[in-house]
Amino acid sequence: MIEKKTYKSKSDLSAIEEQTLLYARDLAKMFMERKEKERQLNLTKQQLVQSAKIALLGELAAGIAHEINNALTPAVGNLSILLLDRSNFPEEVARRLELTEESIMRASSMLQQILDFSRKKPEKRQLLDISTILERSLFLLKYKFTKNQIRLEKDLPSELSKVLADDTQIEQVFTNLILNAIDAMEPGGTLHITANNRAGKSEDDQPYVEMVFEDTGRGIPTEVMEHVFEPFYTTKGQGTGLGLFISYRIIVEKHGGMMDVTSTPGQGTRFKVCLPAS
Repeated sequence: MIEKKTYKSKSDLSAIEEQTLLYARDLAKMFMERKEKERQLNLTKQQLVQSAKIALLGELAAGIAHEINNALTPAVGNLSILLLDRSNFPEEVARRLELTEESIMRASSMLQQILDFSRKKPEKRQLLDISTILERSLFLLKYKFTKNQIRLEKDLPSELSKVLADDTQIEQVFTNLILNAIDAMEPGGTLHITANNRAGKSEDDQPYVEMVFEDTGRGIPTEVMEHVFEPFYTTKGQGTGLGLFISYRIIVEKHGGMMDVTSTPGQGTRFKVCLPAS
């Protein structure tokens, strides 16, 4: 009898252990499901916050446009009056006044692009050589390279494919990437810009033109990388934090391209822009 009772006790203990294990598995499953729901909830909250920021961008743009246009209009008007008679100025002075006028007009045009995002206004596009657009951006920013003692290296093939794009928007992207690179570097730094034609990854994929902007600056901290394309996010202590956000939307959403960034803190940052070739 004693041996029989011992056998039953072991059997009962085994059943209890098995039942306990099942309960533990159920609890673990419930815990994981709860964690997943919390993660989804947090993601939804982040998306709502992002949507609110984008909505606020549209509201801010209208007010900013009014104030800036009020300041730009007399500036452009005065420059136009001065340039009515170039003979009043040495050729170099007249050329600088023209460049100033062009820069102000481009600033106004870029501001209009911000408004276009909120209004969903269709753009007019044409076949473009993006090397020409890049050279224009570099020419207008030449003084920044000199002032900050930044060396420029370029590798631009002569036979780049054309892209169907809005030239003002693409120039806005290039200008923003160049300015960010200059700001990130100490005197003596180098900005290396390359361009290449790339084939699609499969027979069905469209070929594209790739532009790479690589600097030797301080790099982007790991905790900042996931936020670089978010609106209103900036670590500079100045500016609106809209530059990369707008650039990303221009390339990806407006032109069906790709834009990504890699960076090593203390060694530099590399932005890659890809646009479908035509």
